[in-house]
Amino acid sequence: MLEEPTSIVHDVSVAVAVGRRTLPQRLCSAFTQSLGARRAALSWLPRLEEWQLLHATDEPALKAEASQFTLADGPSVSAALEMRPVFVPELRDYPCRIGAHLHEELPDTRHVLALPLHARHTPLAVISLYYTEHVHVTPAHITYAQRAAGLALEALLRWRPVHASTDCQRPVWTTDTRAARWERIHQAAGCIAARECCTTADALTWLQEMSTRGGLSLLDLADTVLQPSHAVGSGQPA
Repeated sequence: MLEEPTSIVHDVSVAVAVGRRTLPQRLCSAFTQSLGARRAALSWLPRLEEWQLLHATDEPALKAEASQFTLADGPSVSAALEMRPVFVPELRDYPCRIGAHLHEELPDTRHVLALPLHARHTPLAVISLYYTEHVHVTPAHITYAQRAAGLALEALLRWRPVHASTDCQRPVWTTDTRAARWERIHQAAGCIAARECCTTADALTWLQEMSTRGGLSLLDLADTVLQPSHAVGSGQPA
């Protein structure tokens, strides 16, 4: 159930106060309940080119985050890079450079709200909320949610040095969560798009095809493309 906008800050404040070792889980729960979402994920960016999952409320939320940060596209990535909230009222219509991939990963998701956690001009994390039913999320809700995200960031900056490397309880996911240096993949796609005068979507598709054909990881192929002189095999983006 979507609560009154002012309640969002209160709920997150309570999660911060009682979070301790389970802070990421409590933050996801607070944002999910106060904003009426079905699931949530909290992603951390130790450096702009790396992604770490701190918590996801369920497997679909995990897959959604991994898909976006692996392929360098989606509302979570846009919120992190642009350091502004991103609300997608209809996921089917989201103009994703990776095509319908995100919708296919989340066939039951209707809305997405991604809230950036940043300090000055540096993105540090993003909280993403996934809705399976229609919910009337107003600009006031988003404004107060972003204020609550600021409280969450302050708490996480205090929490990480103490608890991030300890044996605190965390879910064990069946999905491979490794998705690092996603920005390098995006940069490589941009280079190819500029060089070949094609769209970024076509460049990403070509990178994926060349990765499969050459037996290289998408990341290794991206690093090769970004070298001053490179050869990644025959074929050009469509």
